[in-house]
Parts: sequence; structure tokens; C-alpha cells
Amino acid sequence: MPAWFLVLTLITIGFILFIIELFTPTFGVVGITGIVLLIAGCYIAVTQLSMLSGILVSAASLIIVIACIRIFPRTRIAKRIFLSTSETKDTGFHSGSKELDMLIGKEGVAITTLRPSGTALIDGKRIDVVTEGVYLPQDSVIKVTAVKGPRVVVTEVKR
Repeated sequence: MPAWFLVLTLITIGFILFIIELFTPTFGVVGITGIVLLIAGCYIAVTQLSMLSGILVSAASLIIVIACIRIFPRTRIAKRIFLSTSETKDTGFHSGSKELDMLIGKEGVAITTLRPSGTALIDGKRIDVVTEGVYLPQDSVIKVTAVKGPRVVVTEVKR
């Protein structure tokens, strides 16, 4: 088999595998194999053909790979795969942490048994709460002591 044919075959198969990787979720196996074949084709072009042909094959391969990577995100398939929207305040998204922070210091009633997590009624709203490891029976009077992200920490109010 002539060296130029081997180089052409390796480069072609490498590009095909690289393009398959762009369109299918193979966790990089096919894409890495394609890149290895591209590098092998460039190496064989340098060692068995000539330095000039090796440089030309390497440059052409690099240009085509970069073009594929730049063009792929604009394709119809890529637009179906990639998430193109985001949740922002303008679209009505809010994390709710500000509302939960406002509960610190407020009292409420445990709707369920807190073992140590459960549901409480605070300011007329059902809130998922946790205690600091203490079990509290249903209908216990509780007070919000801290808010850690989405967790509302409560303690029992002794009366």
C-alpha cells in the first residue's frame, strides 16, 4: 500500500470519527480515536512522504478540525442538543433565598412531627424545616434560628 494512500485513509477515517463524535454522545471514545488517527496520518506523512507534505497535511487537518468545531454550534442538531435559554430575574426566576431569610426570628407551629425534618406553618405559609437534631412533636411552637441556603433551621420555643 502506498504511503500517500495510507495517509489519506487515516486522515479520512479520523475526520469521519471526529464528526461522528460531534453528533453523538460517545463520551469522547470515538473523538479521541479520530484525533489519534489524524495524528498518525500526519506522522506518516512527515516520516514516509516528505516534510513539506507532512506540514501541508497537518495544517489542512488543523484547519478542518477548527472549522468543524466553529461551524457545529450553528447547525440544527447542535441547537437541539445545547441549552440556549437561561433562567434570569428578567424571566421571573428567583431562588427564594431572600424570602427565606426574612423568616429568621419568626415563630410558627410544626404541622408534622419534626424528625428532625418536617413541615411547619410560619406566617401562614407551609415551609419545609429542620431542627438541630432534636425531635419535636406535631403542634410544637417553633422559632426560625437560621437559614442555610434552602434549609430553614428551627428550635422549639419553651413556654
